[in-house]
Amino acid sequence: MVTTMKEINQFFERRQVQLGMNFGLSRMETLLTELGDPHKELKYIHIAGSNGKGSTLQYIKGILLAQGIRVASFTSPYLIRMNEQLKVNEDEISDQDFIDVFRKLSPIIHEMDSKGNGPTQFEILTAMAFSYFSQKEVDLVLMETGLGGRLDTTNVIQPFLSIITSISLEHTNILGNTLGEIAFEKAGIIKSGAPVISGVTAGEPAKVIEEKASALGVPYYQLGKDFHVSNMKRSERGQSFSFSLADRSIENVEMRMLGRHQMENAALAIAAVTVGMENIDEKSILKGIGAAKWDGRFEKISDEPLVIIDGAHNPAGIDVLKETLKVHYPDYKYRFVFSSFKDKNYSEMLHGLETGAMEIIITEFDHERAADAKTLFEKCSHPNKSINKDWQAAITEGKRKTGDKEILVITGSLHFLSLVREFLIREDA
Repeated sequence: MVTTMKEINQFFERRQVQLGMNFGLSRMETLLTELGDPHKELKYIHIAGSNGKGSTLQYIKGILLAQGIRVASFTSPYLIRMNEQLKVNEDEISDQDFIDVFRKLSPIIHEMDSKGNGPTQFEILTAMAFSYFSQKEVDLVLMETGLGGRLDTTNVIQPFLSIITSISLEHTNILGNTLGEIAFEKAGIIKSGAPVISGVTAGEPAKVIEEKASALGVPYYQLGKDFHVSNMKRSERGQSFSFSLADRSIENVEMRMLGRHQMENAALAIAAVTVGMENIDEKSILKGIGAAKWDGRFEKISDEPLVIIDGAHNPAGIDVLKETLKVHYPDYKYRFVFSSFKDKNYSEMLHGLETGAMEIIITEFDHERAADAKTLFEKCSHPNKSINKDWQAAITEGKRKTGDKEILVITGSLHFLSLVREFLIREDA
């Protein structure tokens, strides 16, 4: 019998290697039926998108907490430890509760395994979230998809509101080779009776999402069309913007997370609580947006030298990272430390970094999906590139080289950042 978090971590690691990602909802439905369908007892906002899911969720959570609403959240991946993925308000699930919920599922997992229909690591974790949240008497759950939408493990729920943050090319071997195909998969979270908030503003992806909402007869609100961000500017706290949707208009929304994309993510959150909930006041919106933070997303770790970590893990994320650097640090030079998963579009990510970088240091980390540093190095065409397979040494080297009016930026993978962030904070302690 499992008695420690270490044993559960080892179980999940073995599970990931054995089963990997196996899409479809039948195993999840079987698992939940055997559990007594705890997911049917809860209210949900469902969030999908290529980038921006986690930040948008954090803004919504901040607003709801400021309003005094008890809210649970399910996010992925984790940055430091698995417990982060299951939260009630801002409290992670405790180790003991995690162990207890896992034990509750264990006989069901064993039975399904014996029939050759064993659930994946992510299916087990999602089922644990439903079971845990149903025990905690929460007012609602903010549910982030793992990958895609239509066949994602989380898509067994009936939300009262659906949000699609953005669409970019990602996981093309699974979701499709075009933006339209990927939008179709993300739009799979749209359900009858649940209005849709979309940050997808143009082209085939926006058309696909709007058509799915129209086919189901649900209200559809699109950024730049039905609600708007304006007066974007830097401020003492970080940055600010103004928001408008129908008869709701809010001036000078202050926030500490940086980048145009974060203002748009915050606007999605404001639109969500405006459309989907009653009596959310402006004071709670301003307080919630202002307090929100999301570790590992354009996060400044130190000032001397200036070190920023960012979880960009696809080409669109790299573009946003570069834009944010230019807006907030226009007079600086940028040195990057980069590593990635081998199933990501690392060639395009590296190509994006090459423009404007003073140096790119390539490294690797210990994970079965991690790309080999030599492969990344060969794909990088920057004239000032170097390779160090030891990621800790690569970062130490980057910090040593980084002087005045220079920034060390570490990026490429959220899993990589989970290791990096812990290392840097421990090193600076």
